[in-house]
Amino acid sequence: DLTEMHTMLSERVKEWSHLHRQAGLKEGLEQGLEQGIEQGLERGIEQGLERGIELGEARTLKRLLTKRFGELSADALQRIDSATLVQLEVWLDRVLDADSLAAVLD
Repeated sequence: DLTEMHTMLSERVKEWSHLHRQAGLKEGLEQGLEQGIEQGLERGIEQGLERGIELGEARTLKRLLTKRFGELSADALQRIDSATLVQLEVWLDRVLDADSLAAVLD
């Protein structure tokens, strides 16, 4: 009968629509996850490189200051260890011309 066939076709269309929507969602989630992982890795590598540069600059600054002014105080070491890369670069630029440790770190 025609009504039955119409109902059956309508149900099939709903099923197919649901299946395609599920497949699309799954594909979208997979792509989103993949992109998220890639972006996370890139960001992590970037942050790791930046941190490595900061540590290297801090180590160099400590060595130069120690050779120039003697053993560094705990406060000076803490300030160097918590400094930003920009601040470390400013201090490194001052090391050769400064008359005192305070002149470098102030």
